[in-house]
Formats: sequence, structure tokens, C-alpha cells
Amino acid sequence: MYRRFAKRYLIAAIFAAFVVGGLYMYSGTVVTGQSASVEDYPKWISETYDYRFGHDKPFAPSNATTTTGTFISADKFTSAARCATCHTDIHPQWRQSAHANSFREPFYTKNVNDLIQQRNIAFTRHCEACHNPTALFSGALTDKPQFKDRPFDQDGVSCIVCHSIKSVNGRGVGGYTMAEPALLQKENGQRIANATDEEILEDIPSHKRALMSDLLKKPEFCAACHKSQVPVELNDYKFLRAFAVGDELQMSSFSKESPHPFYVRNKESCSSCHMNKVEAKFSDIAAKNGLITSHRFVAANTAVPTFYGYKEQLDATEAFLKDDKLGIDIFAMRRQPKSGGIEEFIAPINRQNFRLDKGDTITADVVVTNKNIGHSFPPELRDFYEAYIEFTVTDGAGKPLFKSGFIKPDGYLDEYAHNYKTYLVEQNGNGNELHHIWKTRVIPQNLAIPSGKSDVARYRFSVPTDLDGNIKITAKLQYRRFTRIFSDYALGKSLDYPIVTMATAQRSLNIGENKAEQADPKGMADWRRWNNYGIALLDQGQYAAAAEAFSIVAGLDEKYRPFALTNRALALMDIDEWAEARKLIDAALVLDPTNYRAIFQRGRINRVESKLAEAEADFKKVNAAYPRDRVTLQQLGELAKIRDDYPAAIGYFNQILAIDPEDVGSHYNMMLLYRKTGMKDEAAQEEKIFLDLKTDPRTTALAADFLQKNQDVARRSLPYYVNDLKPYSPEFEKPGYMAVFGLK
Repeated sequence: MYRRFAKRYLIAAIFAAFVVGGLYMYSGTVVTGQSASVEDYPKWISETYDYRFGHDKPFAPSNATTTTGTFISADKFTSAARCATCHTDIHPQWRQSAHANSFREPFYTKNVNDLIQQRNIAFTRHCEACHNPTALFSGALTDKPQFKDRPFDQDGVSCIVCHSIKSVNGRGVGGYTMAEPALLQKENGQRIANATDEEILEDIPSHKRALMSDLLKKPEFCAACHKSQVPVELNDYKFLRAFAVGDELQMSSFSKESPHPFYVRNKESCSSCHMNKVEAKFSDIAAKNGLITSHRFVAANTAVPTFYGYKEQLDATEAFLKDDKLGIDIFAMRRQPKSGGIEEFIAPINRQNFRLDKGDTITADVVVTNKNIGHSFPPELRDFYEAYIEFTVTDGAGKPLFKSGFIKPDGYLDEYAHNYKTYLVEQNGNGNELHHIWKTRVIPQNLAIPSGKSDVARYRFSVPTDLDGNIKITAKLQYRRFTRIFSDYALGKSLDYPIVTMATAQRSLNIGENKAEQADPKGMADWRRWNNYGIALLDQGQYAAAAEAFSIVAGLDEKYRPFALTNRALALMDIDEWAEARKLIDAALVLDPTNYRAIFQRGRINRVESKLAEAEADFKKVNAAYPRDRVTLQQLGELAKIRDDYPAAIGYFNQILAIDPEDVGSHYNMMLLYRKTGMKDEAAQEEKIFLDLKTDPRTTALAADFLQKNQDVARRSLPYYVNDLKPYSPEFEKPGYMAVFGLK
């Protein structure tokens, strides 16, 4: 007992030393008025505050608000330095994280300063709801703020910010409600903001009540910021979706809320992936059995730790990216003999006997699979960072013969690389490469690999006629943050930033005879390789080929067979082979009567065949097992609408909107249903929302014009294309740009 209390008082003494020494950022008020009462502080801020988006929306264009709907004094947001006295492991981890540096790092500040210069600081409220909440809620984001000193800028998304959020609304861009921060909450509900360290240590349960809500562990909590859109207030145009990784997770296999993914996975959340348990090195008071929850929030940001020299954070980020998140497989090959004749399809390459001769034309199919990520890859803002395939063909001695996806001498990525990227286009038709999102009018291309799905890239080359021995094919999935044009712009100089190799595959091909290899017990099973290939073909519109691939899967793995039969049925439905699809679904349900994925597809078939009662019964079975599956809710809403049961239809679409308040299809249906029921005001409101959310058809020509002018981008917009490789020359590539490097 004595040792426990001694430790508590020691910690309190350390904290006191911080205050006395001047290291505690909030040891005094910033200016007169900053520490005004809860009632008087908003009045003081309002004297000079810019309410251009409405007095009832002081934090717009963000979706964030407070429990009172008005401002909170900055000195209420406890400095992270205060937390460091007890949380001796968590604080240094957080300090190196993207959250801690969310406002000060140059890649962000350059962009937000552009917004201030081109528009006004008031528009940055859209950004700061997630990058600097204290600035937003304290009323600092206005032309003539009541105070100028902003120590909270160094904290970004601080401890007290996340731990004071009371609720979320599903809208993203700060779709949360912030309570006035408190360090203690008594059993009777009393909240205490200015508790001393001694008071906290003597009443840990009240500290937990104040700061550790169940909401913190839910994906919806993270999605409040990791979901983004550009609203009309920011672009003077209309709603444009930026990203929605929270929704992607909810529809993935990891959420356990949808039957539709191709694979069944264990339940995961944002925190279980990005906040794993790690060893406590410095006796953090939150440690249990020597472990704490990591607050590095490790994900994909290699740029911030590189800029600040945070080697531990960079190492952790690289390890995370390389930890089997993505898979790459040189799966198939098409051989066109030099002498002519029928093209030969060889798959899997290493499991077949075949011959390769000089002068043959080879097309290699490279499959990239999003294996262990609960959302799309790349996630979020794909317009200004890069994920791409580096494909290399070398001779037996390792000399490059052909290459795609290399870094050019100027540091830019090969424009013909097979990449996963979003392209933004401004009203004048130019590409928006500096992430000035307020200027974007259309997104002509948005390439990513959804969770659990695959993509296939094709590379064509001819075997040199003067080559003997063998050739080696290497495919690497590379990742760099950011694009070179953006990083050079943000930093004001040209610097090489890390490229991480997330996955690698190699195949050696003999000039002459090639023999099938035995299956590697540690490698990916053949059925799964075929399945990933089929998934990629399905998404590329190669329906007949996908159906054939899934047929092979069904014959290779008995356990997966019900899924494989359903997969094949999906491909056949897309080419109107509904009768054959029904046979496959029926066969799947004989093998697994409770396969809700197959039951859902049977419902689709029943609906196409006008067996509406049977279809509804199928969808209700799925809904009972997966009540938050928005696809099933949508089908049930449509069927209720068909039978004129408008209240039931409204109920189904409202359930979807409770999951995603910006589901455009649901708002459209609600508009129609309210019209049918004579609810004119509600219908008019839904029409307004729908028109803002829906795609603007006037931008089709703008997107087409951009693609016409940028053929290297346009070809990636095609569902099927082949990368024709040119002979490699060393001058194509920047020497010494290492794929993975640490900080010096």
C-alpha cells in the first residue's frame, strides 16, 4: 500500500515540476476573457466571430458540434503534456503519431494555408474538425479572433479531444459531438474539469468514467473523421464524396455485418488493427500485465515520421505495411508462339508444364489481393499518394530487360505504371494535383482494391531472340506517400521519401521446357489463387472467364465449395444466365442451407423471375441474420415499394440512413415515398438532399475531356487493358532510390 501511494505522490510531484518549470502549456490564460464562464465565453467569442455559414452553424462547413452547440474555451482542453506525467508510454507514442502532428506537419499546413489564401480561414473549419478540434471549438478560426496565442496547434488531435467526444452521427468530416472536457466524472454525473493529479489518482474510476466511454472502441467513432466529403459550403458547387473507410469496413467481412464478401473473416475493428497491445517500457500507469494499447495509430503515413525524424514511428509503419496486408501473385501467362498459332493459356504458371521459346510473346497476369485490410487499398485520399506495381523482367544474370513502375530521374513515378489512384479535375479541365479539394468538380477515375477483393494487371513483352538460359519475372506492390508533385510543393524542395515494398512475387521461366512445381504447403493454396483471379476478372467485367475460374475453385476445395458455386452464379447473372445461376445457388444451399450469401442471391433470382413473395422471404432471412446489411435493406425497401406498402418501405430506407446518412439511393427513394404519401414538405427536403448528393451529369463531358487529354490515365479507366513493355534502359530510372529505407 505504501509503495502505491508513494508512486502516486511522486507522479504528482513530477507534474508540479512541469508547471513550475514552465513546460506546462496551459499554466495560465491566453488573454483576458479566455477563462470566462461557460455562459460568457461564447458571447466574448461572438463579438468578432465570422458566422458566414449561419449563427446556428458556428462550426460549419464541418459536421462537428458541441453538446451546447456553442464554443468551448481552449484552456478547457487539457494539454497532452499533462497526460504524459502518468501515461509515460502512451504519450511518446502519440507524439510521433499522425494524430499528434495533424495540424503542424507541412503536408497539411501547406494545403490548409492555400485554402486560407484562396478563400478564407472560416472555410478551414471543414478541415480542423479533424485536424485541430481545439482551434475549431475555441473560436480561433475566424479573421479577427479574440485571442492570438495558439499553443494547442502543437497537439493536433490530442488525448483530451478524442476522450471527450460524446456521440457520433455517421456523417464524417467531424461528424461528432464534443462535450466540455472533464478529468473526473463522479457516479452522480458531476463532471470535474480542473482535477489535480492527486485527485485523479485517488479516484481512478471517476477518471475512467470521464474519459473512457464504450464509443471509443467502435468503428463509428473513428469514422467520424475517417470519412470525408466536400460540401457545397466549401466548393460553392455540390456534395462530392472524398472517402468513406468507415462505411467500407461496415460492408467488409471484418465487420460481421454483411454476408456478401467473398471470404469469411474474424471480427476486427479500427482499434484492433491500428491500436494493438505492445510492451510498456516506462511503467505507464495504464499498463496491464506489462502491456498497453498502442497510441501510435500505425497505418500508412510514412511521410510524417520521415519529416520529423521519428525512426520508431517509421519503422512501425513500414512493419505494419509489410505485414501481409496485400498479396501479389504472378498467376497466369498467355504464350503467343513466335511461329504463330493459337495463344496458350497457362495457369497457375508454376503448376503447369509448358514450353517457352525465343521470340515468343508473353502476357503475364499479376493478381493483387487486398488480404487483411478492412477497407479499400489505398484508403482515403488516393489523389496525392501512390500505390503501384513495379514489374521487372530480367535475364538469368539479373540484367533488366523490361520494366514498368519505376521512379524516373526527376523522382516522379513512371506515368504508365499500373497504379491505384484517384484523379481530381477542376472546372477548367485541369488535373487537381495539389489537393485543392474546393476546386474539384469531377473525379474521372478512382481506382482502389476493396477489402477482400483482387485486381489483375497484365504485362506483355517478347522474349529476346538472343537470350539463353532463363528469365526472371518480379512483381512488387510499392507504396509511397506522397506523390512527388505534392511533396515537392509542400516541402518547397525536391526530396526522396520512403517507398515501401508491401508484397513481392517472383517466377523463373526457362527458355525451353518448364516443369510443374509441387504445391508449397506454406504458400497460398491453388483454390484461393484461382478464386482471387476470378474475383479480379469479375470486377473487370470478364464474366465468362470469371465463371470458369470459380468452376475450378469449386472442384479444388470442398469447404469453400458453397461460396465458389455462389461466385460462379454471380458471374452468370451478369450475362443473364439466370436459370443456370439458380441451379448453382440451389446446389450451394444443399451443401450449406444457412449460407446467407447464397440465400440473398436466390432472392435476387426470385425477384428477376417475378416471384416476389419468395424473394422477400429470402431477404428477410438474410435481414434477420444481418440486420445492418444495407444491401438487403435496400432490396426489402424496393419490394415493399412495389407492393405499395409505403410505411414499411420508409422504415427500411430509414434503417439504411441510420447507418449512412448520405446514402444517395435511400434519399431518392424517400423522396418518392413521401410524395406517394402526400408528405410534401418531407419530400421537398429529401429532394434537396438527393440533388446535392447525386452525381452531376453535366460533368461527364469534363471527365471525358480530361481522359482524352491524359491517355496514360485513360487506359487505367478501362476494365481490361494490357501494359505493353518497352526494352529497359538505365536512363529511364533514378539510381539509388531504395525501396525501403530508415532514417539516418
